[in-house]
Amino acid sequence: MMIRRKNIAGVLIAGLVAAFGAIAVYSPPAAALQEEEEQPRRRSETLDPAVARVLQDIFTMIQEERFQEALAGLNKLMSDRGDRMKPFDRATTLELRATVKVNLEDFRGALRDFEEALRLNALPPERNNQLRYFIAQLYFQLEDYQAAIRGLQEWIRISQTAGQTVDPNAYYLLAAAYIQVQPPNYRAALDPAERAVAALTEPRKSYFDLLNLIYSELNENTKRAQLLERMITHWPGERSYWTQLSGLYSTTGRDQDAFSVLEVAYRAGLLKNEAEILTLVQYYSFFDNPYRGAKLLEREMETGTVARNVKNLTLLSQLWSQAREHKRAIPVLQQAARMSDSGELSYRLGQVLLADEQYAASERALVAALNKGGMTQTQTGDAWLLLGTARFSQAGPGDRATRARAREAFSRALNYSNTRGQARQWIEYIDAINATEEAQDRLEAAQREEQRRAEIERVTTQLQVCRLQGRPPEECRAIERRLEELRRGGSADGEGAGGAGAPQEDAEEAAEESAPPGQE
Repeated sequence: MMIRRKNIAGVLIAGLVAAFGAIAVYSPPAAALQEEEEQPRRRSETLDPAVARVLQDIFTMIQEERFQEALAGLNKLMSDRGDRMKPFDRATTLELRATVKVNLEDFRGALRDFEEALRLNALPPERNNQLRYFIAQLYFQLEDYQAAIRGLQEWIRISQTAGQTVDPNAYYLLAAAYIQVQPPNYRAALDPAERAVAALTEPRKSYFDLLNLIYSELNENTKRAQLLERMITHWPGERSYWTQLSGLYSTTGRDQDAFSVLEVAYRAGLLKNEAEILTLVQYYSFFDNPYRGAKLLEREMETGTVARNVKNLTLLSQLWSQAREHKRAIPVLQQAARMSDSGELSYRLGQVLLADEQYAASERALVAALNKGGMTQTQTGDAWLLLGTARFSQAGPGDRATRARAREAFSRALNYSNTRGQARQWIEYIDAINATEEAQDRLEAAQREEQRRAEIERVTTQLQVCRLQGRPPEECRAIERRLEELRRGGSADGEGAGGAGAPQEDAEEAAEESAPPGQE
């Protein structure tokens, strides 16, 4: 995750406070106020006693933060003595007045005084160079970044030539100035930003943030990863560092490391938004731990961190399915399908239910999918094919009505190239079953007719015997009624034509009240 330019001001604030805090407490005139030094000075580098007494009083005001009084006193000193002051006195007075103006946030006035003091070139070389540093900082504060760059480069060059240690803040401001120019010069900012971080004796967040930004803009991924690892060590509670490092690992193909970083951050309670949670959940799926991902996602849905919407419910159902927890996946997918205006989720639900052998429920889901529509041609053809399968699976022996409904669905699947071949095979199979059953029906009907005729002959003989033997009339009439029944078409076992052996006429009703739509 990159730091955006709109955050650069925030990145620089800490450095600016440190820089101008240094000006506020800097007191080079204090040394000049001393009448005696351990090292002898040239006369031109000592204060006039009268000027020294005034500046000593003013310095006391500065220490007590009476800045307005101090400024009034310095203005009076300049007004009273003016050009009669020797260059060293004047430069020292200007230097001190600039310091007071910085504390009063009169940065332009401070800049004029520092530049005038430097122009006089009356202070010792080290103090003159320090003026350059303050001037460069003021240019930065006033957003004249090119001038700030020139000043900081000059101060660094002179300090290095003199063998002095360069303040890390100077490198920091130089890098920041390169970023603030238009267009930003991240390449030029790289070296001073690295020097600033390297020179720190204690970690400073703003310095690391600035270098992180520069590495990001320059695609210095290896260096940036190493830097972010250090930043996490220094500031383990900073959520963005964890997510940035995980994202960086991911973009550089280190997915396992990206996953590990996010997992640690989650356990530490640092992941707070939905996008981060979902990224971690998908990593669990990717690294073959869908059960854990599903549990995490379910928990975050319950807390409200992750929305219970169609997209997230679909992901949850997929995770449960991937974990072979189909009983958990089905109700989640059912909820998602009900919330969706498209038939795609109902189509997926129909697939899962069919695989779980819940044929009637699968039929309902597939009918809903076809009614809703919004699917691709491939999905639509497959939905018709699956619907035929779900219906066929519900048909028992001789249930031609249910098979007829299945055949109708397979016939619709013939209209789609991806399902045409399988649909044709199913239709041929159903037709073969029907033909076999019809042949069996004919055979059974012929057998029953043969039995009926044989029974007629037997009962006819029985009636003749009854009459010849002169049995009671009631007994002969009973035999005669049986014979009449057989001649009307009754079965040999006494059942009518609509009795045993007739094909089943009643089929289960369609799972949905409305039938699937016609061919699209």
